[in-house]
Amino acid sequence: MTHRRIRVATLAASLAAGLLLASCAAGTEPDVDLDPTTGAPLADAPADADAVWPRTVTVGGADVSIAAEPQRIVALSTETGDLVLQLVGHERVAAVASGSVTEGAGNQIAEAELVETVLPPGTTPDPEQILTLEPDLVLMTGRHDGEEDAAGLLAGSGVPALVFTAADFASPDAVAASLRTIGTAVGADEAAETAASAFEAEVAEVTDAVAGTTERPRVLALMARGDQVLITGVGSTPTTLAELAGGDPIAAEQGWHGTVPADAEMILATAPDVILVEDFRGAGLDPFTAILEADALAGVPAIAEGQVHLVPSSEISGSAGIRMADGLRTLAGILQPALTGN
Repeated sequence: MTHRRIRVATLAASLAAGLLLASCAAGTEPDVDLDPTTGAPLADAPADADAVWPRTVTVGGADVSIAAEPQRIVALSTETGDLVLQLVGHERVAAVASGSVTEGAGNQIAEAELVETVLPPGTTPDPEQILTLEPDLVLMTGRHDGEEDAAGLLAGSGVPALVFTAADFASPDAVAASLRTIGTAVGADEAAETAASAFEAEVAEVTDAVAGTTERPRVLALMARGDQVLITGVGSTPTTLAELAGGDPIAAEQGWHGTVPADAEMILATAPDVILVEDFRGAGLDPFTAILEADALAGVPAIAEGQVHLVPSSEISGSAGIRMADGLRTLAGILQPALTGN
């Protein structure tokens, strides 16, 4: 197969400037302190002074009783770790997943690096290892049977465990709901409500700006894991954000759920107007060049017109958390530049 060099659209620093300037034009100062990295509200008081314990928190249909305000929280997934660190800081977190301290994955890295234990990567949590940390609350995302099994063993040992699903972090609405749930679980209800409301306002600013547009580019979102290039399906974070940002996901058009192996023939047949490429932990375009630089794809609109865009996975993946608002703003600048001032 012959290949040619593909033009990749540059995401300039001003990509999101239109919406940001609009939000600042009123000249009002924010009434909460903001994280200088993420722009999210910081929680001055980690826990609500008038919190009532014990309390019951429901996640995935399971009612979990928490006897007292947790002081040794173990977060087994990047997304749960990032959210709980935002709410209560490292002082009450005993352990986090390796993703929380990895550039391009975690979004509370400075706090995560202060946590006493970083758990090794893996899909099956070791309940015995977790119990040696003396947790009083475990947070996890149940992507595999191992997490569910571990939660059952922990519950049998008297340690409350909240088992979220990947869907609980896949969209802005889901992130806001999970943030509030974790806030309730750790006694930081007010801080969670403040952060979730601010996040929802950021999302609404973008969706309001693109509402009603009739010119919606057809979008294909690609990701790479190992040596495999995949198309993200309906319900995935990139596809969900692309639709909210004013695009028409080809995954929905084709009825693709989950991830679908990508090849040049499939891209040629679907002829996307825009191709979004997930930049996974700084890998850039390299995992995708074998497909996207094929001569057969030279006439695909997205490639011919330079509409191939790298977007950080830390903003458009299921572990993006509150940074999902940044990803949505970025995608709106790509898909609807006239409506967002870009």
